[in-house]
Amino acid sequence: MNNKKMPPAPVLPPSVKISENYCFFHKGEIIGSIYTCPRCKTNYCSTCAKEAQSKGIPCVKCKQLVLM
Repeated sequence: MNNKKMPPAPVLPPSVKISENYCFFHKGEIIGSIYTCPRCKTNYCSTCAKEAQSKGIPCVKCKQLVLM
């Protein structure tokens, strides 16, 4: 009846565990003091957060503007 070949199952990427000391702005371990987003509690490097604030870049997770 149905002689069509089915495509292979999709391959999912490996699961990645990110530590609490991960900065999503520079995509690495937090260096120096920590800035925590008041809305979603995501941690960033203070230097990265200051740069994001000056450039108007929002929080990666909740999109709230970084306010220091």
